Amino acid sequence: MWSKNYQKAVTFSFDDGVSQDIRFIEILNRYGLKATFNINTGLGEPQYNFELDGVVISHLDLETMSKLYDGHEVAVHSFTHPDLTQCTKKEVFEQLEKDIQIIESIFKIKPIGMAYPYGTYNDLVVSVIDELGLKYARTIEDNYDTSFQKDLLRFKPTAHFNDPKIHELIDDFLASKPNQPQVLYIWGHSYECDTHDLWAHLESICAKLAHHPNVFYGTNRDVLLE
Repeated sequence: MWSKNYQKAVTFSFDDGVSQDIRFIEILNRYGLKATFNINTGLGEPQYNFELDGVVISHLDLETMSKLYDGHEVAVHSFTHPDLTQCTKKEVFEQLEKDIQIIESIFKIKPIGMAYPYGTYNDLVVSVIDELGLKYARTIEDNYDTSFQKDLLRFKPTAHFNDPKIHELIDDFLASKPNQPQVLYIWGHSYECDTHDLWAHLESICAKLAHHPNVFYGTNRDVLLE
């Protein structure tokens, strides 16, 4: 486990498997950073494109995904991105199991984590996740904390990448000398960089976090479980 050699770790988690991930991965790779991409394997056709703030958001097709995410982690985000709390147990199971099966067939590794679509969850959804053998599930409840969490099926991220406090959080994290393992967990959607003109902002985050010898850089799988 990384905590044998490091006391601090950084990981990113970005959702939906969209075309802007291509540019984001170029940035991540340039700075030696790692991310987990939570994908919807049932939305890779043009009819599922949508428009937000004047920007057309397109999901990546499965063939493109199979090559793009090399060196990073692919995790579950459900087959078609419903609000799982509005689904029956059978529907939740089918949404997650189908996504798991397709990810495993494409990437040749069984996913072990996920992010909740829309950030919504309840005890029924968590129970299905547990039944399916997933080991962690990320919410969108920012806690501005880097302490290592015990409840990985209701995992709370540190902050969204466009949070007003993000640079302050990063500075404090990098300056800290913790006695216990700390995880800076940053999440978002790469399409937000187009809809809100945030590419320079996101790259500034990556540049600030990169190349610190006392920090471990890994995917969610690497950081939370191994």
